[in-house]
Amino acid sequence: MSTLNAARPSLAPYKSYPLQDMLRRAAQRDGAKTAVIDGNRTFSFQELDNLSDKFASALAVQGGAKGDHIGLLAPNCVEFVIAFYGIIKAGAVATTINSGYREREIAHQLNDSEAQILIVHQTLKDMSDAAQDMAKGVNQTIIIEPESNDAGTFWGLIESAPSAVPSFRVNPKEDLVALPYSSGTTGLSKGVMLTHHNLTSNVHQFIDRKELGKTRRDDVVLVHLPLFHIYGLELLMNASFGAGATQVMMGRFDMEEFLQLMSNHKVTMLFTAPPVGLGLTQYPGVDNYDLSALRVGFIGAAPLSADLQ
Repeated sequence: MSTLNAARPSLAPYKSYPLQDMLRRAAQRDGAKTAVIDGNRTFSFQELDNLSDKFASALAVQGGAKGDHIGLLAPNCVEFVIAFYGIIKAGAVATTINSGYREREIAHQLNDSEAQILIVHQTLKDMSDAAQDMAKGVNQTIIIEPESNDAGTFWGLIESAPSAVPSFRVNPKEDLVALPYSSGTTGLSKGVMLTHHNLTSNVHQFIDRKELGKTRRDDVVLVHLPLFHIYGLELLMNASFGAGATQVMMGRFDMEEFLQLMSNHKVTMLFTAPPVGLGLTQYPGVDNYDLSALRVGFIGAAPLSADLQ
């Protein structure tokens, strides 16, 4: 009969605070440090804090208020990060939408979540336009155009936003902050109601551990898992802010780009899924890239065979 190792001591009770404070603390602690790299664009923690403040103010001008549900449909990019934190700084709830959804799936989530505003990346606009023909409650769409600051666009709203950040009271254990949707494998996808305390506690369960595998301040994390999914949202984006680590954005998966980003940015932490792990064992060009900075990897979200392990 085998004996299991003693359980790790619990980190509970967890401090209770609004999720947006995680970014504010990172900005106060490491303001000038690079927080996000997105292609040839880099953003410090302080810049992200300021930009999400401005977007929160813009949402308030557009009529966004505490408790409103706002859809976010975008691939991994710095605008996703700014939009998510701007939504919650406005007191609203971010319902993150799968960027691979078809129009009926998008419409179902918009209707079911009762979203009033939709933030959508320009690459997904045609699909979202088709979805909104079936969506009842969305009365405004904000388009993310990375190269444009025209009036009414994502960057245009930030540029013209007032300086005052919305003020409201947060009950971290009761107020929702995110409403991602389940995969819908046994029926229509369903909203998962997550409070500020749910997400901040989960981050601390990860970054406050003693083990080698926790995210650290000096880590560089490749963000190739989708941020609309809780795995990417929590263990990549939010945990990186909690620890003060740098995130490298990657949109649609491509093995060459994946390896190039790993090599160029000296990625130290890799969170991925079994298909990528399998691909790495079979791809003939892996040896052409310098992956020596990688110190730890996590493979999750699906079963992993013993052979692949």
